[in-house]
Amino acid sequence: MSDRVLPEYRLRMEFQRPDKEVVAKFFKLPIAAISDSMYKRNTLSSWFKPAYSPFKQFAGPAFTVQALPGDELLALKAIETAQPGDVVVVAGTSQTSCALWGGIMTTMAKARGVAALVTDGLVRDVDEIRGCEFPVFCHGITPVAPVMDAGSGDMNFPIALGGVVVNPGDIVVGGEDGVVVVPRDLASQVVKAVEFRVQKENGWLERIHTDKEMILAGKVKELLSKRTVKLY
Repeated sequence: MSDRVLPEYRLRMEFQRPDKEVVAKFFKLPIAAISDSMYKRNTLSSWFKPAYSPFKQFAGPAFTVQALPGDELLALKAIETAQPGDVVVVAGTSQTSCALWGGIMTTMAKARGVAALVTDGLVRDVDEIRGCEFPVFCHGITPVAPVMDAGSGDMNFPIALGGVVVNPGDIVVGGEDGVVVVPRDLASQVVKAVEFRVQKENGWLERIHTDKEMILAGKVKELLSKRTVKLY
C-alpha cells in the first residue's frame, strides 16, 4: 500500500493535433478579433509579456507542460518530443527566484522547429532568444538559472494558464496584442467568425475614410439615452 496516488511524472507522448491547413490560417488573423469571437474567453491575462519585440505572429498546437517553479526538466523533454510547429506551453512555474528557460533551450527548440514558448515563469538570455527570432511570452526576466527535477510534473495533460484552460492540441496564437487559445474542436468555426468580423470592420473603415462616419454612434446615443446625463 502506498500513500501516493499519482506518479511523480506523467508523460503523454501522443495527442491529437488540429489540421495544419486550419492552423496556417491563424498566422494572419487579428488576435483581437479571435478574442472577440469567443466573447473575450481564452485570452491570457495581460501580465504575459513578450521577452522581446517586435516579433512575427505565431500559431501552433499547444504542447502542454505542468511544472514546479523554475523546474526545466519537462520543458527540456518537451523540446525533445514536440513536433515542428508546436507551441510549448508551460504552467505552474510562476515565481521570481529563477528562470525556467534560457538561450540554450531556445536554440534547441528553434533547431527542432518549435514555434514558440508561452509560460507563466521567467526566462533569461534575452539577447540569445531575440537572435534566434524565437517568440516567447513569459511573466518576466531574470539572470538566475533554472533548477532540474524539483519533484513532479505532467506533459500533455490539461493545464491552467493565465485564467485559461489549455488542452494539448488547442491552437495557441500570439502576437503584439497578446495570446489567445483556440479550442481545437472550435478552430474552423473561429476562423469563419474572424473572417466575417474582418470583412465587417473593413466596411466600417471604408465608410470612415469616405464619409467620416462615426461608427457605432447610434449605439452610443441609445445607451446614453437610458442614463442620467447632464451637458456642460
